[in-house]
Amino acid sequence: MISFGNNIKLTIIAYTLFSIFLYNLKLPLMFNQNGEFKSFGITSNKTIYPFWLVTLIFGIFVYYLIIIKNENYL
Repeated sequence: MISFGNNIKLTIIAYTLFSIFLYNLKLPLMFNQNGEFKSFGITSNKTIYPFWLVTLIFGIFVYYLIIIKNENYL
């Protein structure tokens, strides 16, 4: 059976809550007017901040902060 440490559990909880919050907020930077995700790109109907990229960076950042806070580097 797979067992996860507290760092991973806290990161998953924070990532899930942030993703739900961001999805419900539906920022025009990430969503079309009809509520669909914008594609990644630099043309007129695309964005350089897609939902998946923002949540991915947030998850990595939160995990990094938790590791630093717990002084659990190696």
